[in-house]
Parts: sequence; structure tokens; C-alpha cells
Amino acid sequence: MTKSKLINENSIGGLFLILGSIVLLTTIYFEYSIGWIGHARTNKETNIFILSNWENLKHIWTWQMLSHFVYITGYFLLLKKAEVLMRIVWSILTVCSLLMLVAFGLTLGTYYQALEMYNSEPAIFETLRGGIGYLYQFGRYGLLLFVVAFLVETLNNNGKILKVFGFSLLAFIILLFTVGYAFGISMKIIGAAFFLLPLAIGYFYLKNGMNE
Repeated sequence: MTKSKLINENSIGGLFLILGSIVLLTTIYFEYSIGWIGHARTNKETNIFILSNWENLKHIWTWQMLSHFVYITGYFLLLKKAEVLMRIVWSILTVCSLLMLVAFGLTLGTYYQALEMYNSEPAIFETLRGGIGYLYQFGRYGLLLFVVAFLVETLNNNGKILKVFGFSLLAFIILLFTVGYAFGISMKIIGAAFFLLPLAIGYFYLKNGMNE
């Protein structure tokens, strides 16, 4: 593989990380705007909310599913010639986003119908929610590897991210989480700041690839 082709793949991979992050951050805003996140509900209230707001949630979750497809495309481009550690990170993130992709697909294909039958057949929805929730949670926690990727690219002497920027962004995110926790703001809202990490990683991959 020629150097120019590798640079091009890293740049495009970074662009996909940027696009995936922007889509996710936008959908989180819309989740907040319709009241899906930031409010405590019982299971019964949650079921009612999903049924009442299905059209909005369907579109939001479709875009979130798309964002993980975009991420996966970026991972594949970036892991081709990555160092061993980063190749492992991108590979695991690929699996995690695949799990998220499946979870959203199952949710979109089954949730509404199962909730419509909930009063007569509650076991169907509860079984679906349990299985989908397992996939979703496993995939979501796996995305914490973005922290590892960010630290590697910040701390490594040959890392893509400027150290001053990397440490500043980490401090900013930690501050947001601390303030959010202190003031009782839902972690689902404050957690949106986490996706600034892949956004920044993507930006520096794109920037470095274009300048080399």
C-alpha cells in the first residue's frame, strides 16, 4: 500500500469518526428535546412514553443506528495500518458498534408491535427488552475504549492529537461530569460530552492525513 493511499484512508477514516459523532450528538439533543432523556420514569411510564412518541423515537434511533454504521466504516479504514494497540482498540470498537447496530435494528423492528400487545402478552416485550438491553449495554460500555484511543493518540510521541489540546479536552469533559453530578443533572445528558472524544480523534486523523 502506498503512503498516499494510507494517508487517504486515515483521513477518510477520521472523517467518518467526525460524521458519526456529529450524528450521535445531534440525536442526543433530539432525545432531550422530546423528553426521552433527563426524566426518571417507572417501567410502565417508559412503555407509555415509547408508544406515545414512537414516530419521533423511531427516527432518532434510526439515525443512531446509522451513526454506528458510519463509525464501523471509519474503524475499518483506521485499523488497516494501525499499530498493534490501536488495531486492537479499533477491532473491539467495531464489535461494540456492531452490537449497537443489532440492538437498534431489533428495537426498531419489534418494540412498537410488542408494546401494543403488552397488556395481553407482557412476556414478549419483557423478553425482547432484556435481550436488546444486554446487547445495547455491552456495546455502550465497550465504547469507553474511545478513552483509550484518545489517550494513546495524546500521550504517544507519534500520536495524532496535540498534547495541550488532548489534556485540555479531557479536563473539560471531567469538569462537565463533575458539575453535572454535583447539580443532579442526568448522566444521559452530560454523557453526550463523551462523544467529543471520537470527534476530536477523527478531526486530528483527518488533519494529519491531509497535511502529510
